[in-house]
Amino acid sequence: MTVLSPMPFAVAYIGAHVLAAEYELPSLKRAIADFASGRGLILFMTYVEDASTAPAAFGELVSDVWRDDVKTVIMPSVVHLATLGNPLVIKAQLESHIGGRVLFVNPVP
Repeated sequence: MTVLSPMPFAVAYIGAHVLAAEYELPSLKRAIADFASGRGLILFMTYVEDASTAPAAFGELVSDVWRDDVKTVIMPSVVHLATLGNPLVIKAQLESHIGGRVLFVNPVP
């Protein structure tokens, strides 16, 4: 008998301060959920960064994915990391920290 492993978990990160308007947030969350599902991932948490408390949500994400052994973080685009520093460096450091990958729904070419 073959035992099927469960689908892997993922979390998402959105820098809400990057959005043009707050009404964009629900549709962006849906797009991320669809993106995760399309890749066989279970999205169980979305961290939303508020400009007034940044980088609190990102710090919580880093702590939680390490503790829960989550290997995939999904973000709308690399722009959502830009307020934390060099986005490509932050991405590489996060991937190294979790031993996994950061995926962008809308990668910048």
